[in-house]
This record gives sequence, structure tokens and C-alpha cells, in this order.
Amino acid sequence: MKDPIRKRFWRELRDDAGKYIALFLFLTLTIGFVSGFMVADGSMLRAYNESFENYHIEDGHFTAAAPLEDAALDTLEQETGATLYPLFSIDRETDNAHTVRFYRQRTEVNRVCLMDGAFPARDGEICIDRLYAQNNELSIGDTMAVSGRDYTISGVVAFSDYSALFNNNTDMMFDANKFTVALVTDADFDALGELGKRFTYAWTDPDAGNTDKERRDRADALLGAIAGHAVLTDFVPRDQNFAINFSGDDMGSDRVMFATLLYIMMVILGFVFAVTTRGTIEQEASTIGTLKASGYTNGELLRHYLALPTVVTLVAAVIGNILGYTCMKRIVVFMYYHSYSLPTYRTIWNGSAFLLTTVIPVLIIFVLNLLVISRALRFSPLDFLRHELTRRKSSDVVRLRRGSFLSRFRMRVVLQNLSGYLTLFVGVVFVSVLLVFGMMFRPLMNHFKADVVSSMIAQYQYVLKTPVETADADAERYSVQELEYDGWEKITVYGVQEGSRYVPGVRAGEVVLSDGYMEKYGIRTGDTLKLSDPYDGKDYSFRVGGAYHYPAAMSVFLSEEDFNRTFDREPGSFNGWFSNRELTDLPEEAIATRITQSDLTVMADQLDDSMGFMFPLFCGFGFVIYVLMIYLLAKMIIDRNARSISMLKIMGYHDGEAGLLYNRATALVTAISLLLAIPLTVLLIKWIYYAMMKEYAGWLTFYVAPWVYPVSFAFGAFGFALVTLLLMRRVRHIPLSVALKTLE
Repeated sequence: MKDPIRKRFWRELRDDAGKYIALFLFLTLTIGFVSGFMVADGSMLRAYNESFENYHIEDGHFTAAAPLEDAALDTLEQETGATLYPLFSIDRETDNAHTVRFYRQRTEVNRVCLMDGAFPARDGEICIDRLYAQNNELSIGDTMAVSGRDYTISGVVAFSDYSALFNNNTDMMFDANKFTVALVTDADFDALGELGKRFTYAWTDPDAGNTDKERRDRADALLGAIAGHAVLTDFVPRDQNFAINFSGDDMGSDRVMFATLLYIMMVILGFVFAVTTRGTIEQEASTIGTLKASGYTNGELLRHYLALPTVVTLVAAVIGNILGYTCMKRIVVFMYYHSYSLPTYRTIWNGSAFLLTTVIPVLIIFVLNLLVISRALRFSPLDFLRHELTRRKSSDVVRLRRGSFLSRFRMRVVLQNLSGYLTLFVGVVFVSVLLVFGMMFRPLMNHFKADVVSSMIAQYQYVLKTPVETADADAERYSVQELEYDGWEKITVYGVQEGSRYVPGVRAGEVVLSDGYMEKYGIRTGDTLKLSDPYDGKDYSFRVGGAYHYPAAMSVFLSEEDFNRTFDREPGSFNGWFSNRELTDLPEEAIATRITQSDLTVMADQLDDSMGFMFPLFCGFGFVIYVLMIYLLAKMIIDRNARSISMLKIMGYHDGEAGLLYNRATALVTAISLLLAIPLTVLLIKWIYYAMMKEYAGWLTFYVAPWVYPVSFAFGAFGFALVTLLLMRRVRHIPLSVALKTLE
């Protein structure tokens, strides 16, 4: 014979349809999004990792001041065991001042993935990076003007060694809007001439090893061998190449972040489930008391009340995974393809994603409900029949003697539902983080760009290959050298004249640091700063004398005399000019780099372009979760107090008045939670932001626009107003008979 208690499942599901639908949507959306992310992330990360072998990606590259003779290349290969491949390139500008880096077709190393179209087969044809083409609305068959010559786009590609489009390895951020790599025929490459040609050689090393230390030791040995045959202008082992590694590192770190997000959500949701189920047990106390008195054990009742939360979670997890493998993954794929120049990928089954998004969430919900429900069922049959489901004595109850009846009534509602309101507070804090995180970034980018522009050293910074004089009297010479901090962060060291009009406040005997540099690494005035030269292995120490407001780059400023003495330069030597006007008398062949406003704001521009569409998603996702959570907890409070609401109606209160007594109590707690969440949100956002930014080269100072917090509060108030409208319908459907039926 079928167990009678099982017949209650469908009735409970029907009677509490609103609660279970809300929980189901909550779970499905969360698991679906995270599952989609992990499936897409895992598939694309696997394609990225496989690209090292499939496209024969280099173990590193170096750039020489002049091409190496064949005999020197053979000697180097014999001495080091590495294989060297020439990968010469030439940079040219388009009519709109974008940089195009030309290469010949590659067949041996750093091969290219053709995404659409065809490789150049005739002179005048060009293949460009897919993401650059997308960002600039260029299509196959379009004409592209570069350095006065028109090229026809024959295809769009992904360079295996440029998955992130860094123009230089020292740049703070890649730039997929104004920089692209390109392939042309050998004849077209030769026609570009010798001006500005980079004599770059990639190497592959079968003995590179598997650990970072082994690879670095091999790279250092190669550097020593090359230094005997060539004058180096650049040397980049693969593990230090941002153009290759940045996208892979980003995908790996995102996975941890989203998994953490999921588990936080599951714990919050588990408590919501547990609190609402406990509310159901309190509503059905008389029935449970009767069942216990009839012989049902705690274990049987526990299994009964665990069944629905577990089944709902399992079904939501399965459907969420289906959504993840279909529509949700497309959002993540679009996100990555909109940020990085990745090769084609195929979706693969991800057992880890299934474990993280199905098995673990079900276990979290099950364990939390098990703990709460087993504790709620520990009372005797008589306690359930009397609705005495607390160990508190009457003397422990808080006495409310002040205030009007209505205010004391609302306070009693809050005290009786304290566990639910505490869960609400935790949820509000978490959702506030999502809302603020989604709203803060675009203003932060705009604030950063405005700050960079207002604090520019000069409108033009020229870095020279060789010292060249200018006739412009307003220009000021300087020296520049690049060093490393903490083994990876590129630091620009400036030597400026004492009394400089462009960089005031620099004195002999000490250095000043850009304030972002000091903030990122917690450096203080008086500290000793240690930097290293990655090419010759020398270490340098400087005493920090203060900060200089220069958000555009991680920089160190010292006097020209100290600079030349530190780096063994001749007195009076320099390799750059500051100027607020373009220096037209500098020969192009002498200019290594020209830095203008757009170069300094590239980090913010690229982050805004590649991640800007994600910020509204955070806001929307957070708002939906907030509304569902408020609805669940507020509905639970009304359901638990159905008898009291019914009694109020008998006493003459109409539906609106009875509902507002409870909704206003919840509104008060929600408002207090939203206000208290603001300082906690600031702390959490700062912690997340600092942890995230430390993974990037450079620094964007933390900034939240003043309007963000009031708007997040307004979102919360609007969401609660929506929930109140829904719950007033619930109050209207509570009959007067509820109070009479439960009278003893």
C-alpha cells in the first residue's frame, strides 16, 4: 500500500507553487549561467592550450638591432639546442592612425588560424585579425588603406602568438581597436621597405622543461648566448609574453571567480530553502504532531521535507546545465571572442563543470536543509500539537512596552522572523555587490581617462632610437629605461631635468613614484625600491622620496644626473623628448615610440570595449536574484503568520491594512539592510577589485561614482515594491476561517 504521506507532495507543491517556482528560477538562472560559463571557458581554454602544439607556438622571441648572419644563426642553434625562426615585421599606419603590423605568411612557427575567407594569394591582398576587423566594422572584400596603399581584405585570422593584441609587451593593456597584425604576400612585404623593420627571431626549445624555473633558466642561457652575437633591443621568453599568455591566464582566473560566485549563491539559497521549509513545518505543526502521534518517525518526516527541496534543486541543476550547454554558453563565447583573438573551438563535455554546477549545489542544498529541518523536527508530538516549537521560555521573550500598537506589532513580526531577516540581510549584501560591481566600471573608466588626460606629462612623448636634437624651444629632453618589479611588472624609469616644467618636484638623491604604483604594491615614502633589468640581470635600489600623480603608467622618476650615473650613461645623454606640440623636425627613422593621449588611455578604452556589455548583465542578474529572494522570504513571513493575518481581518482590518503590517516590517528590515550593506559592499568591492587589478599590468585607481550607491538603493526599493504588489494578492486570499480553525 502506498505511504499516505507521499500523497502530500503534489499538494504541497501546488499550495506553495509560488515559492517553488521562484526557487526553481533562482537555481536555474544561476546554475545555467555558471554552467554555460564553465562549458565555454573549459572548451576555449582547451583550444587555447592545444594551440601551443597545433600552431607550433614559440618558446620565446628576441629582436636584434640588425639581422643575424646565417652562420651566426647556425652557431646559436648548435650552442643552445634551440631552433631559430626569422619573424621579421614592419609597422605601418592606416589613414585613421591605427597601427598595422605586417608579417609574411607563416608555415613553421606561430602558425595562423584562418577564421574566414582565404590567405593572401595575390599582391594587394591582406589578412587581418578577426577581432580588429569586428571592432572596426571591416569585412572580407573591403578595402583597407595603409601608408598610402590600398589592400583588399581576403580573410580574417587569429594569430597564435597574438591571442591578446598587445602592440608592445610593455603596454598596460592590449588594444584590439587601433592595433592589428596582418599577413601579406612576400612581394608586398618586401615592397614595404626597410624603414622600421623589426628583426625578430622566434625560438623553440625541446629542452625548455616543464616548470617555470626550468624554462626561465633555459631562457637565461639562451640570452647569454645571443648577447655574444647580436645587439638586443627586445627579449621575451614565452612565459613573459602577454600577447600569448594574457588570454589563457584570464580564462583560468575567471573560472575560480565564477565557481566562488556559484557556491556563495548556493549557500544563500540553501539558507532560503531551509528557512522557508522551516516556515512550512511551523505552519503544519498540528499535522506533524498528529503524524508523530500516529507512529511516523523523525526520519520519515525528515525524508519527506527534504524531498521537495532536493528534487527541485536537482531538476533545476539539470535544466540549468542544458541551458548552459546551449544558449548560456553563447554569451560567454561572445564575451571571450569580443575580448581576445582566439582560434576556433568546439564544445566539449566538461565533467568538472557537471560536478561543480550539479553535484555540489545539490549537496549544499541537501546538507543545509538536513541541518535545519532535523533541528525543527526534534520536538515532541505534543509540542507540535500545541505549536510550541521553541525552547525559549516566556521570560526570555523581549518585552515591548514603548510605541504604538502598530509599531510594537511590526517589531514583534521582526523578532519572530529573525532568522529569515538575517538571511535577507546576507542576500542583500551579496546582491548589492553585484549591482555596484555592474554599475561602477563604466564611470570608473571615464574617471580614469579624464584623470589621465588632465595629468599628462606632455601632449607628446617621443622615445628615440638615437639622440636627435629638435629646434622646438618648448620641448624638454629626458631619458627612459624599462625595468622589472616583482619579477614581471614592467616599470618605466624616467630621468628628467631638475626643475623640469613637465615633471616638477624631482630632486637629486631620491626618486618619486607614480601614485598608482605605490597604491598597487603598498609602497610608502622612505621605503627602498628594488628593480631589476631582465636583459643583463642587474639589480637597482632606490629610496622612495614621494609620490607623483601620473595614473597613465607604472613609473619611477629621478633626476637626469642620477639616471645617467645609475645606468652608466654619459653625462648629458638622453633618448626622449617631452613636448606639447608635435615635433615635425625629428626624423621618423630616429623615433622608436610616439606616445599621445590615445596611447595613455588604451587600457580603459580596451576594458570598456571588451567588458562593457558585461556590466549591465551583472546589474540585471543581481536585480532578478534580489527580487526572487525578497519574494521568497516575504512570502514565508506572510505564510507563517497566516493565522495572525486572519485574526486581524476578524478584528476589522481590511486586506490592505493587514498586509501592510507585515510588508512594512519587511520593508523596514530591507531598507536597513540596504543601508547597512553599503559600507560592507565598499569593503567587499575594494577587496575584489584590488585582487583582480593585481593580476593586470598597470593600475586603475579604485573609484565609485557618487550616484552608484543611491541608485543601488533605489533598485532595492523598486524591487521590494514589485514584491509587495505580488504579496498583497497572497494576503487577500487568506480566509477568515484560518484563525477559527486553529483555535483550541
